[in-house]
Amino acid sequence: MPLPPPRPAPGRLRSWAREHPLTTDLSWALLWFVLTVATWPFPNASAFDTAVHLALAAGCCAALGARRARPLPSMAVLAVLLAVQVWWMGQFTTLSVVCALVTSYTSQTELAPAGRRLVLAALLTGTAGAVLFVPHTVFTEDLGVRVASLLFGWTTLLMFALLGAVRRHNREEVDRLREHALLLETKREQELRLAALDERARIAREMHDVLAHSLNVIVAQADGGRYAASTAPERAVAALTTIGRVGRESSREVHRLLGVLREDDPRPPRPAPGLEALVPLVDEYREAGLRVRLVREGDGPGDDAQDPPASVSLTVYRLLQESLANVLKHAGPVAVRVGLVRTPGRIAVSVANPLGTVPPGPGERPHGHGLVGMRERVALHGGSLEAGVDPASGTWRMRAVVPWEQA
Repeated sequence: MPLPPPRPAPGRLRSWAREHPLTTDLSWALLWFVLTVATWPFPNASAFDTAVHLALAAGCCAALGARRARPLPSMAVLAVLLAVQVWWMGQFTTLSVVCALVTSYTSQTELAPAGRRLVLAALLTGTAGAVLFVPHTVFTEDLGVRVASLLFGWTTLLMFALLGAVRRHNREEVDRLREHALLLETKREQELRLAALDERARIAREMHDVLAHSLNVIVAQADGGRYAASTAPERAVAALTTIGRVGRESSREVHRLLGVLREDDPRPPRPAPGLEALVPLVDEYREAGLRVRLVREGDGPGDDAQDPPASVSLTVYRLLQESLANVLKHAGPVAVRVGLVRTPGRIAVSVANPLGTVPPGPGERPHGHGLVGMRERVALHGGSLEAGVDPASGTWRMRAVVPWEQA
């Protein structure tokens, strides 16, 4: 992957300045101090006046260096130093103008609304007092010139205040966008966690279906093989063969489901069973002792019904698998009628069998999670499921309708 081109030097400098505001402000303050010393307007002044000027300049530049770290204290110090400087020198200097303009800008970027109004009002009032009442700030006594100079000074201060307000607005907008991006990232992480929980719940249902089906088949074959061992050894061998095959298939299926939880598993997932696997499933339960009669309608070669999505096919397969496992578990080797009717946009599955005569084992709950899981699967597709005893025929019936949207 090619490396991105390096950022231009101005861009890197701006990024560095944003990350180190105090160092940046101190650097600017040092530059202003050097310019103040270089532009000292009274080269023939006494040593005392020069020392006072340097002290005032150093104090003003130090306050400017802390304008973002400590904005309100630094502006209070600047107000006092600027008043002393204008009163002592009787005129505006380069440093006093710089301090007034930077203070106007910084008040709008760093202070709260009340502080912004207070500092701006103090700057405008101080400028008016200095221009109108300090004799040598304007080199004329004409009132019109002084008023024009005052208006020019106010305009300049308000312009820098406007620049600070724009800067503050841009910074707040960037902060808002960053917060919005953070919220979106948090929401995305939550959605991923919820998706992982849904996947784990799906895997739990899959494992329940697989294990319930396999264990019922194994138990039925083991019981049949035990009874047939003395009279028909070949049937006992066939039962053991079925037990081994079902156990291996179940083991592979469980490993496949658990492998989904491993991020470092490089093996591709096996395709989920669907409608094409219904006949082998029925044959497997026939070998376990159920007398299953499968009646299919609407899925012949001449039918125009559209193939259902893979999720619908898997749901139908799991419904039939769970139903046959329940029949074998609760009713034993009885006759079962399985109906599968396909129409455009829906599949109806029905299972009917005589009521069970197999008593529950010790510690076995009469109602497990099988029907609950079946209802959840059907509900995911907006379908319906009915299960219970039919009083007219005295049989247990399960009927489910699984719809889907056709393209």
